[in-house]
Amino acid sequence: MRHPRRHLPTLLLSLCMAAGSWSGGVAAQNVHAPYYPGTILPNRQPQAIMDQQLVTFYKDWKAVYLSGECGSGRYFIKVNADHKPVGGGAAPNTITVSEAHGYGMLLTVMMADYDDQAQRIFDGMVRYFQDHPAASDPGLMAWNQTEGCGDSTDPFRGDVSATDGDLDIAYALLLADQKWGSEGTIDYRSEANTVMAAIMKHEVHPRTQHLMLGDWAGTDGDAELEYTTRSSDFMQSHLYSFFTMTGDKRWQAVRDKTYSIISDFTQRYSANSGLVPDFISHLDTSITPARPELVEGPYDGSYSWNAARYPWRIGLDYLMYGDPRALYTLTTFNRWARATTHDEPGNFNSGYRIDGSSIEEAQNEPAFVAALGVSAMISPDNQLWLNNLWDNLQRRSIRDHDYYGNTLKLLGMVVMSGHWERPQPAPLKKTAHVPVHPSSGTAAPGPVASLPPASHLMLARGFMFKKLLGRRGVS
Repeated sequence: MRHPRRHLPTLLLSLCMAAGSWSGGVAAQNVHAPYYPGTILPNRQPQAIMDQQLVTFYKDWKAVYLSGECGSGRYFIKVNADHKPVGGGAAPNTITVSEAHGYGMLLTVMMADYDDQAQRIFDGMVRYFQDHPAASDPGLMAWNQTEGCGDSTDPFRGDVSATDGDLDIAYALLLADQKWGSEGTIDYRSEANTVMAAIMKHEVHPRTQHLMLGDWAGTDGDAELEYTTRSSDFMQSHLYSFFTMTGDKRWQAVRDKTYSIISDFTQRYSANSGLVPDFISHLDTSITPARPELVEGPYDGSYSWNAARYPWRIGLDYLMYGDPRALYTLTTFNRWARATTHDEPGNFNSGYRIDGSSIEEAQNEPAFVAALGVSAMISPDNQLWLNNLWDNLQRRSIRDHDYYGNTLKLLGMVVMSGHWERPQPAPLKKTAHVPVHPSSGTAAPGPVASLPPASHLMLARGFMFKKLLGRRGVS
């Protein structure tokens, strides 16, 4: 089914011009997502100007990173297209990773009202995904491809999966079904169901219901890795959408488990800051920050390049569904971030220890700043801070940053400008003279009214495999 749209009267000729060769008629129909009541957008610039800035940066990003070099009708996000180093433990000559593919699919479907080519590109990204299945399940994506378009080999194990890329791919497929329907060349909804089923089977721990690092975690009997989770995978709004679209209550259990992890960790280690580290370990015993070098490097137990995405992911759950657990934990985090920077985004460091002290890293990185912007949207108290964050991002040239920073900036801009979307269950069809009642297994999207009071709530970059591979004897 196609998603109903509202016209934007403010998107006039200037925005159509910003869209270049794109259809002005399409651009004029973009809908602003119905975010939860009481949340805010930047308000220093008129909406039409923010939309123009979004479209302009999307065009720049697409021109640099979108590639069709791996076969006819195939598209992917080329992470080394800017000729900057590719981090995250990827193999030499890496061209993409599943994380990037998930981002590309999200951006393509959500910017479709501005881009006449969007469905063709999205379909090409689906085909590329189908060309690169993880060894464990065709519903998951192999995490790393290199020049020549094949999966990376030992010791980089390109045929295993990474949970965050798969979660984003499933969500994007649900949005594609909503936007274009599934009666065409690709059955988006069927593909989404396949991916969701594979995630539940291979990337959710069967006993504790936590999100694992990928299909490989714990397969060699390493309990430390089996019971470790990545904070940037805490895609709470994705999980709730999967529940509403399928009626499968296991997704609610995973979401509740994630909030429980957040609550347990922050109460023990970061009650005054709300900080979480890149990786959280010992979920089977007594929760701790991951030890240095467990997965990626010395800052595995710190708020670093993975956790930079955490405020964006958790913020979306409040913007989309109003979950008070997201509001609770991000209120503490926002207060700490604003005090630490004195409301100047450029002062935010690209890494902090869990006690709030700075890691000796650069400041003012867009990957961190963009996520702060999404988190700030939860409350009108953050209006000045949010305006400063938006303006900070607009002063950045795409030439000055790499794939990771530029892509997270664009994702953050989509949210902050009001254009993030969520899949909606199809309305029930009524038969004449027969009353129809909603299924008890599927909750309607919207505010989570059944949650307990805040006082009783259990709140709950990359893929560096070289340490894992050494432990597995693959080095």
